[in-house]
Amino acid sequence: MPNKTKIIGVRFNPKHAKLLSKVCKSRGEDVSDFVRRSVFKELASLSFFDDDMKKALGMKV
Repeated sequence: MPNKTKIIGVRFNPKHAKLLSKVCKSRGEDVSDFVRRSVFKELASLSFFDDDMKKALGMKV
């Protein structure tokens, strides 16, 4: 059976949502990509990913 993606929703207060949108627009990326990368970086910092994934996320190994 192929892997399926799961949709996870998060809530931000209006002030933070506006800031997030502004940052993403200035970086030319989708909010979902920004949030996904942020979560992956946090998981990597907690050592849930191997060194190759940490490097791919721009983290020191």
